[in-house]
Amino acid sequence: MKDTILIVEDETDLLKGLQRTVSMAVDCDVLVADNSYDALKLIKSEPVDVVLSDICMPRMDGLSLLRAVREYDPHITVIMMTAYGTIEVAVKAIKAGAYDFIQKPFEEEQLIHLLRKGLELNRLVRENARLMAQVCDKAPFESIVGNSTVIQQALETIQTLSQTDVTVLILGETGTGKDLAAHAIHAASKRRHRQMVTVNCPAVPESILESELFGYKKGAFTNADQDKPGLFDKADGGTIFLDEIGDLSPPVQTKLLRVLEDKSFKPLGDSQDRKVDVRIIAATNQDLETKIEENSFRPDLYYRLNVAALVMPPLREFKEDIPVLADHFLKKSACEMNKIPKQISPDVIAYLLSRDWPGNVRELENTIKNWTAICSGNKIEMADIPGQSGNGPMASGQLDFSLSYKNLKNNAIETFTKGYLHRLLEHTGGNVSLSAQISGIKRQSLQKIIKRYAIKVDRYRS
Repeated sequence: MKDTILIVEDETDLLKGLQRTVSMAVDCDVLVADNSYDALKLIKSEPVDVVLSDICMPRMDGLSLLRAVREYDPHITVIMMTAYGTIEVAVKAIKAGAYDFIQKPFEEEQLIHLLRKGLELNRLVRENARLMAQVCDKAPFESIVGNSTVIQQALETIQTLSQTDVTVLILGETGTGKDLAAHAIHAASKRRHRQMVTVNCPAVPESILESELFGYKKGAFTNADQDKPGLFDKADGGTIFLDEIGDLSPPVQTKLLRVLEDKSFKPLGDSQDRKVDVRIIAATNQDLETKIEENSFRPDLYYRLNVAALVMPPLREFKEDIPVLADHFLKKSACEMNKIPKQISPDVIAYLLSRDWPGNVRELENTIKNWTAICSGNKIEMADIPGQSGNGPMASGQLDFSLSYKNLKNNAIETFTKGYLHRLLEHTGGNVSLSAQISGIKRQSLQKIIKRYAIKVDRYRS
């Protein structure tokens, strides 16, 4: 397959002359465009290796084209042509990512030499990207750990879906790793060099979700003092992951259906359709078919989303993987906390296997992370686990049956919380921000808990 050079020049005679010269001197395909907009259409429709562009052009100048090309495909080599007296602009182009520039008028030999160097650089860059892709092919799947049949089947499905461009609906209970699956599909797909935008639908207030997804025009509503691109614009060429899609309101469902049908949408306040090339991956822990029966979810949207389905299994279906998962999370937690990975005793593994995990893999990960934070030794033993050391309220003979179940439970929670905060603050030297990061509790919420139990943070600070 031949290399391709795209020449962008608004002067027709010069454009034809450059096309003829380059075609005769370089063994490559030569495309031409007399404006930046047509150039971008060509780049998005077929492979281009080198762009030779003038800087001074009407409507969209060469610098704007350079930025758009770099955003679309950073591997394309861009060479700028500049007129006499505009060297400062050429320097700006180099800083913005151009490979080189050539000043008009120039000798043909000088131009051909520069183009050949640009093509050689492009081959090296793309070969390096190809080799890196080979090395990283397995990386997207390393966060999904397990040797059980159900996990291996899920990984095979993720691998298959990553080689396609279809819309994917990921189903599963809370904490089963739906987000990890979505990122793995994107990271192993042909879109991996473009952005993946994640939207947690319930986290965005319904009143602004539509404008966040699709953007808005200046004047669309009060305080809309300038145009704002939406998240679908941001994900153009890449992937958008809509987490917990079952919570979308009917108006947003209608707009999303249109994006799925014809890849277009209208920003708020805009009369013009906007086309995007976006792969949609959605996830939910809800039963969408039940929501359809309740008339709270559009059936046509469901069928559009459910082109390919992936079900992430709950932890109870592959509990045999808990020892492997525990080891994985021990290493991950140690890395995040800059500590030596701890070992875990067989008794603790047995305890993990005996537990129910309603929060699934996420709950297990947070549990291991907490133990890594509060355990001072190199090995996690049963004595390090709050409430399991034999000295807690569940120890034999220590239950006060004069108290109700509710009171006993509250006492146990209070004992655990105080002990956990003591060990956590001791570990972080009284650093509340770091404690919040380790515990997974928001900083303000953690401060409220500390205040509730009248814990003096200063005593933990050196």
